[in-house]
Amino acid sequence: MAKKTVAVTGATGHVGKAVALKLRETGHEVRKVTRTSGVSYDDLIAVTMAFEGADAAFLMIPPDFSAADLRKRSDELGANLAAAAKAAGVRRVVFLSSLNAHLTEKTGPILGLHDMEERLNALDFPELVHLRPAYFMENHLGGVHPISRQGHYAAALRPDIAIPMIATADIGAKAAELLVEEPFTQPRVRELLGPRDYTMTEVARVLGEAIGKPGLKYAQLSYDEARRSMLDMDLTTGYADTMIELSRHMNETMIQGTEARSPLNTTPTTLEDFAKSVFRPAYEQAAAVPH
Repeated sequence: MAKKTVAVTGATGHVGKAVALKLRETGHEVRKVTRTSGVSYDDLIAVTMAFEGADAAFLMIPPDFSAADLRKRSDELGANLAAAAKAAGVRRVVFLSSLNAHLTEKTGPILGLHDMEERLNALDFPELVHLRPAYFMENHLGGVHPISRQGHYAAALRPDIAIPMIATADIGAKAAELLVEEPFTQPRVRELLGPRDYTMTEVARVLGEAIGKPGLKYAQLSYDEARRSMLDMDLTTGYADTMIELSRHMNETMIQGTEARSPLNTTPTTLEDFAKSVFRPAYEQAAAVPH
């Protein structure tokens, strides 16, 4: 396979870092498009220049925890990323979207991804894939401090609903594959459902076993409790309300794909693997810090 130059946005985050790593492992050149590399996504000219000459681009909209209106902010960032990729003549785009991005209401932050999919579709890129992964296993890293300090895992999700969960390393590996595939044979939408579905009760058990706390319990927070917790972390009211909308959606409708589980949308990393390789080190590091 010929060496390609791929622009990777969000290359310091969980997914973007995995994309960049896999591309480099397979002999391709990675161009990081991040704030740390001196590129602001608010600067259309700078982003366009960063995309110039790239064979492909991995696009993701970074979460802005200071945004008063998350959908509006996602729209601003997404508009610049899409316009820059088009102006730079990028032929292939892989966009990090989400399951349920086909829906048009009540999905919280996923609505911004829906908007971006529509925007990219309208720009007629020759090769375009919307990658729609399931719930990130890395989201459970938010439970590290509550578990270490309170002895249980708590969130707003119901304990009994099973939802597909995926490791970000697997998302990155698939995105890297799609970015350099020759010949290009992909459909417009690719869903990734992780290894299987898990309930939050199962999640607590698996995480507990990995950190030496067998029988770790899960407690469901009320929406008000979860909202107050986010506000206590200095997140904006708008951001907190958007995330609560997503939790409500997941509890009532669930995060589901539009296609049945198959070998094509099932990925290898199990929650047990994630708990041992990612969650346990993060927990041990947090537990070592006095509080």
